[in-house]
Amino acid sequence: MQKKFSLIELLVVVAIIGILVSLLAPTLKSSREKSRAAVCKSNLHQLGMAAGLYADDNEGLYTISFNGGWYVYPLTAMGYVSSINEKSFTCPSLPLANWNVTNNALNVYGVAQDKAPVRSGYYEVNSGGPKNKWLDSNEVKVSSEHFFYADSARANGGSLVQSYNFLWNRSMSQASSARIHTRHNEAGNVWFLDGHVAPLRIGSLSQLRFKSGWLEAGTLIDY
Repeated sequence: MQKKFSLIELLVVVAIIGILVSLLAPTLKSSREKSRAAVCKSNLHQLGMAAGLYADDNEGLYTISFNGGWYVYPLTAMGYVSSINEKSFTCPSLPLANWNVTNNALNVYGVAQDKAPVRSGYYEVNSGGPKNKWLDSNEVKVSSEHFFYADSARANGGSLVQSYNFLWNRSMSQASSARIHTRHNEAGNVWFLDGHVAPLRIGSLSQLRFKSGWLEAGTLIDY
C-alpha cells in the first residue's frame, strides 16, 4: 500500500522549499542584472561602432547634434544605424513603459555634450551654432581615456529615465539633472573612443573629473 504523507511531513517539505527559494532569490536577481549589464555593454559597443563609421566618413568628427537633432537622428538618417529602436539605443536595466520613436526617442544612451576642463587627453565640444555640436577625434590625445557615450539618466516626474545627453562638468546644484547613472551594481557603462566599454564606479568617474551623478538607487550626489 502506498504510504501517505502526514501533515507535518508536508509542512516540512514546504518549509524546505521556502528556505531554498529565499537562498536562491538573491543569486537569481544578481544573474539577471549581470545579464542586463552585458546586454547594455553590447549595445554601447554597437553604438560606438556606428559612430566610428560616421566619423571615418566625416573627417574624424563624432556627431553630438546635427541640424538640431541629437546624435540618434544623423546616425539613423545617414544609414549608420538601421532605425531608432528601443533595443539598440536603450539600457535594459532602465526600461521605459510603452517606448516608441515618436515620443521617446530622447530616452536613450547619453552622449557627452558639455565642455571638459582643459587637460591633456580631453577636449572641448566644437560648436557650429545652436544646431550643431561635434567632437573632433583628431584633437583627442588618448582615445582609451576619452569617454563619449554612457549610461545616463535625468529626473522626470519623480522618477529616472534615460537621457540622450549627460553633463559631467557640473555639480548637483546646477540646473540640468542629466548625468551618468551608476545603475549596474553601482557602476555605469561608458564607451571610449578606442572602442572599449568599461563599467565605472564613482571613484573612477571622479578621476575622469566627473563632478556629480546618479546612484543606482536614484540619488543625485556630488562625487
